[in-house]
Amino acid sequence: MNAVLAELGKSLAARWLTHLVPSGLLFLAVAGAGRLLGQAHWYDVGRVTRALDELAGHPASRSTGGVVLAVSATVVASAGLGLAAQALGGVVERCWTGDWQGPARMPGRRLTERRRRKWRAAEDAYARVEARAVELGAPLGPVITADLARLAAARNRISLEEPVRPCWIGDRVRALDRRIHRAYRLDLDSAWSRLWLVLSGDTRAELRGARDVYDAAVRLTAWSLPYLLVAVLWWPAALIALGVAAVGLRRGRSAMDAFAELVESAVDLHGRELALALGVPCPDRLDREAGAEITAILRKGV
Repeated sequence: MNAVLAELGKSLAARWLTHLVPSGLLFLAVAGAGRLLGQAHWYDVGRVTRALDELAGHPASRSTGGVVLAVSATVVASAGLGLAAQALGGVVERCWTGDWQGPARMPGRRLTERRRRKWRAAEDAYARVEARAVELGAPLGPVITADLARLAAARNRISLEEPVRPCWIGDRVRALDRRIHRAYRLDLDSAWSRLWLVLSGDTRAELRGARDVYDAAVRLTAWSLPYLLVAVLWWPAALIALGVAAVGLRRGRSAMDAFAELVESAVDLHGRELALALGVPCPDRLDREAGAEITAILRKGV
């Protein structure tokens, strides 16, 4: 799955450029308002309007050169802030995918263990209902079917597989690898770049679009960190930061789930094309024998 993310993220920096200035301008506006208001006058919007009136009356505001200089400086500052947020986006993505290092390693382990206990409890509840249905020996009725569906959904909300990462997104990425390997004995990291070459343009566009939605969620969450710094001067910025982080995380989970489903679908629908392109016999659909042979070929003995 790391290869998938790397391939589709190659133009991430270029796509970020379209978001640098607007997001930076919004942040500058909030930071400027926070500096004017401060903690003592956090609610006094009139202070901002009076400051803007004074700025409009300044002699430099009537000078073309002064206006051009101010606009240029604002745009450059916005782009610089956007680049800083881009760097923070990498931190956010590593956090989501489970790369918790240094001082964060111990909290990460505790969070992973907590998620694992919840998942095991949900799995046990599902297994008990399933075992009771088997003991009855009759076709599943609507009540038992509904119970199994409800319990499976509760378990899958925690993770599709037993959690080994602090965050849901990291386990969703891992679940994709495991599901494909379990079904086809195919190593997705080794196979993805070759599979990408046999995909149609429409399929690639769908995958890129899903990745773009995920990248947008990463960007949104990354902006919560600068807003949190503004809270030192103006506490309502902390509410903005929390709101941005919550929305970004929610969108990130949904986007990664959709992206992983598309990748798995690409393997299901086009795995046979990959096998044939590599000269692996695959008369019907991709199976575990063909998948294992593909993996052996692509790993080249490594």
